[in-house]
Amino acid sequence: MTSRHWALVGGPAHDQVALVVAADDDRGCRVAWFGDWHGERLSEAEAFASAGTEAPIAHPRRQRWGARLDAAAPSDLWAGEGGAPNPVPAVQYQREGGDWTFLPDRIEVRRPHPQRLEVEQTDAAAALTLTVVFELDPATGVLEVASRLSNVGTKAVTVGWCAAVELPLPFWADHLLDHAGDWCAEFQRETRPLGAAGLLRESREGRSGHAHPPVLVIGAGQPRAADGRMLGIQLAWSGNHRERVDRRSDGTDVAQLGVLPLGSELQLDAGGSWQSPAAFCAVSRHGLDGLTERFSAACRARILPRTGQRWPRPVHLNTWEALYFDHGSERLKALVATAAAVGVERFVLDDGWFRGRRNDRRGLGDWSADPMQYPAGLGPLIDHVRDLRMQFGLWIEPEMVSEDSELFRKHPGWVRGQPGRPPLYGRHQRVLDLGQPEVCDHLFAVISGLLQAHPIDYLKWDHNRVLTESAVGGGPGHLAQVAGLYALLDRLRSVHPEVEIESCASGGGRADWGMLQRCHRVWPSDSNDPVVRARIMAGAGLFAPPEVLGVHIGPQRAHTTGRVSDLDFRAAVALLGHFGLELDLTALDAGERARLGAHIERYKRLRELLHAGRHAQPVFDADHLVRIVTAEDRRRAVVMVLRLDDQRPGRPVRFALADLDPALRYRLTLAEPLPDSERRPVTLVGAADFNSPGMVVGGAWLVSAGLTLQLPAPQSAVVIELQACG
Repeated sequence: MTSRHWALVGGPAHDQVALVVAADDDRGCRVAWFGDWHGERLSEAEAFASAGTEAPIAHPRRQRWGARLDAAAPSDLWAGEGGAPNPVPAVQYQREGGDWTFLPDRIEVRRPHPQRLEVEQTDAAAALTLTVVFELDPATGVLEVASRLSNVGTKAVTVGWCAAVELPLPFWADHLLDHAGDWCAEFQRETRPLGAAGLLRESREGRSGHAHPPVLVIGAGQPRAADGRMLGIQLAWSGNHRERVDRRSDGTDVAQLGVLPLGSELQLDAGGSWQSPAAFCAVSRHGLDGLTERFSAACRARILPRTGQRWPRPVHLNTWEALYFDHGSERLKALVATAAAVGVERFVLDDGWFRGRRNDRRGLGDWSADPMQYPAGLGPLIDHVRDLRMQFGLWIEPEMVSEDSELFRKHPGWVRGQPGRPPLYGRHQRVLDLGQPEVCDHLFAVISGLLQAHPIDYLKWDHNRVLTESAVGGGPGHLAQVAGLYALLDRLRSVHPEVEIESCASGGGRADWGMLQRCHRVWPSDSNDPVVRARIMAGAGLFAPPEVLGVHIGPQRAHTTGRVSDLDFRAAVALLGHFGLELDLTALDAGERARLGAHIERYKRLRELLHAGRHAQPVFDADHLVRIVTAEDRRRAVVMVLRLDDQRPGRPVRFALADLDPALRYRLTLAEPLPDSERRPVTLVGAADFNSPGMVVGGAWLVSAGLTLQLPAPQSAVVIELQACG
């Protein structure tokens, strides 16, 4: 038997990753290894010479015993129905006439450049070709995988499933770090052993969803922050999806992620093909910190649009929780003036500005300024905002429509619906069918017209309900809906590349890399309760860098939970991402506005480090969350310590600052504005002079023994700056 192999090796020298694809003459092709890679950066020949023989990568012969096939299918790579050893094939289809099996009889592996492999498998009898593309980024070590299924026959094919990525899990992967949730409770972490039962998780609401984002994270044992092996996968897709892990008869676990078609919506005519979205896979032996570093670097380098994102990230005020639908001119002018006075740099006008919009029952779809509230249009407001040296942003929800709107009355055939059944509403609104080209053309013309008519710097693109009922013409139409959305965003960005776009879907209902390929910011949750939001930011921060995760200082009493918290605590939580405000500034007294202005100045002073430094995953205990950000040269750091709860009253929190330089000494200061020391005492255990500017601690101590802080009161925070001495 002749065995051939191809290897891709990448990532920083301290945390390398390897993909190994192997093929045998009589057994086909498979992924032999994707995981951490120890040793020097090696060529593929040197890599396998170091193993001593080819045996470690040869396909294991399956034993003939028990309920097993005498001979396995010829390929384990994206195996199909009809002979695969996988519990669930990676390819499932039905052809007119009854064909349903996929058993490749020709496999070709190509290497168009050193970091890319293309594996083409063809089943001549089924008249199908499956091409899988692997590309490993040498800088970040993140593997990009996508598949393409082509119908080379003469009859149509209905595809039930074609995984974007299928990977055998490393032998060490035995614990699942799941991320589940709901509206105002996104990215909640759950950890459990990954046993023989595996995992099956699906989203069928037409978007990536609050409950189950398209991600998978698996570790060796309980996930830890700074050490331990971890594997993470993200699907860059904003619609229905499936993630699953299954155990094969040989004891190996296999993970699949991909688009989930419904009914017969994914149909390939003769000569047609389906290109999956890409999945991005990261492995690290430095725990969650390593995954965070890889995903953040890959998102910045390969996902985010090249134009439009403003740096430094501007202080952002969104009007929703300040105004709701009350856009009276005097109140709005006062809010604009107060925002500029406290240091806001971007003013975003939320829902309520367009024709007839007095509540959430009417107006969606009629994207022109309401003549009662804006008799001269948006121009005077925008001029006022820009005269005060702020950028102007605008909220829109283009994919939805109110029945009480001119758009619906003119085009009732543009909405999704079920003939003969009453419509299903969400927030009193219907869904436009973006699978119809004329709908997307209309939306492009209206939105582009707004951007051409006004100097709008920013769009908050919202999506406040799930997709229900049928697309026009029948069928789910979910794939066409996402395709229409992507094409619309791509078209707008090509004409208006400098406009920054935020993806919001009732908060984090569409906070995925498919949107971040076209947007610059996501809104992870509608909850501005700082206790809830801190945990959401910790979960979301594993998958995207902080500068794209919006987080706002909300009102003193949170609108979603009723919790009351002080300004210092809310401002510290807002440092966890892209800092913003969402409260009525005109209701604050002079002292509160001055205090808020001081917090804004602190953010402006720290934001370069907060958004470009090395982010460790937050340290948790029963009551605390600690976020540490270290400069690349390790001479500066910022530590945010949040006490969220009071399950263990009076207990301190202890943490190490592993990214600092042990050879340096660091001056520790509390970042202004200081917390109220009488109500919120902060104690560095063992050091009475912590609040003085002269405290210096050795890097070796901080790296090894760390800090022990006492924040006895729940919902309190402290921000510490560290600067190398000398």
